[in-house]
Amino acid sequence: MKILHVTNNYPTLKYPVFGIFVKEQIESLQSQRAETEVFFINGKERGKSQYFKAIFNLRRHLKRNKYDVIHCHHSFSALILVLSGGAFNSKCVMSYQNTPVKEGGALLFKLLNAFFDVIILKNKSPEIIHEKTVYLPNGVNTEFFTPNDRLICKDKLGLDRQKRYILFFSSNNIRPQKRIDRFNQVIEILNNQFQFKNIEPLILTNTRRDLMPYYIVASDLHVLTSDFEGSPNSVKECLACNTPVVSTPVGNVKELMSDIAGCFISSTFEADELAILSRDALEFNGFSSREKIFEKGLDIFSVAQQLMCIYKKLINKG
Repeated sequence: MKILHVTNNYPTLKYPVFGIFVKEQIESLQSQRAETEVFFINGKERGKSQYFKAIFNLRRHLKRNKYDVIHCHHSFSALILVLSGGAFNSKCVMSYQNTPVKEGGALLFKLLNAFFDVIILKNKSPEIIHEKTVYLPNGVNTEFFTPNDRLICKDKLGLDRQKRYILFFSSNNIRPQKRIDRFNQVIEILNNQFQFKNIEPLILTNTRRDLMPYYIVASDLHVLTSDFEGSPNSVKECLACNTPVVSTPVGNVKELMSDIAGCFISSTFEADELAILSRDALEFNGFSSREKIFEKGLDIFSVAQQLMCIYKKLINKG
């Protein structure tokens, strides 16, 4: 099976973790003996003009190459495929990274729904009721994100053994939706109101991928303070490493962790509530979450198998 992946989210030398989850999902398909190619629209570094150029470059590429399936990652990549004409004569799949309303809006969703055979959503947004939509979050590489000794990880990173680190993630830069202001308020409440004496924020942006498991294991808690998410990869990575999570009610966090003791989802977006839940998480003993990743089929290899089933079913429909 030959698959072309069209994406505007993909790592570069300057931004090595930009779209890393797309790259890792594509690579995971190799375990299923799929032949994959990537058409990358590098608008992040080269500007919005790359989207216009991509329409014609993709059209030329598709005239010279044939694929069993074309899989677009992000609604803007999908729109480029439609404008290139490639969606008319191919089996087409697209994956949203956020809820459709936050990734182009309802009108674009309706347009893409008309052209694509399958639309993958990372969370159970209202659009999941449409006939073509499939709920399939990104998987986590459980061979890479594994539990370890916390002190060993702290020593490797040069962190203070006495500190209790609270994680904040934003892949390349601190995007407004991530709400670092809310995160900082939570840290302030923990330190001042609840009188934790050894709390330290650990803010990760554009962090080397090989160090990520060490940072996660070195931390006592990940606090997700976002206004909106799709299916936050940081949550799954923490769960695979047995690091607890407190989160705002965004994306599919309910499906990911509502049944895991020691993880908490706030009912509001208020820092006060998040701080109370963070205190509860920090005081929870015997936390364990890794097996839930396998039970929910959210390891990267299980997701690859599910994705291949989508492709095969689509091809067999003729």
